[in-house]
Amino acid sequence: MFYLRTAIKKHFILLLLLFLTCYVGQAFAPGSKLIKLDEDTWTQLLEGEWMVEFYAPWCPACKHLEPQWEQFSSWSDDLSIKIASIDVTTNPGLSGRFMVTALPTIYQYVLTF
Repeated sequence: MFYLRTAIKKHFILLLLLFLTCYVGQAFAPGSKLIKLDEDTWTQLLEGEWMVEFYAPWCPACKHLEPQWEQFSSWSDDLSIKIASIDVTTNPGLSGRFMVTALPTIYQYVLTF
């Protein structure tokens, strides 16, 4: 039997929930709580735990992920995390700051001291 550290378990659960939202109907997702970050507001990531998607409007894979990401954001209160997205076409400085090399890119940010 595998013993996973608590952090790895939490990451696994978050990713599992993200993928499950692909198959759960809108009846279980009352509303989107997706936060749109940009070059002026990205510092919000420095507080709390976040799941952030970097996307571009022209990207086919990003377009395919968009409805699931919106639905996943409705779980943010239950998971005690904030869920955001960043458009790299209007915020190119952030794609460099976070070393985004492929789209869509999803990062989990947890600031711990």
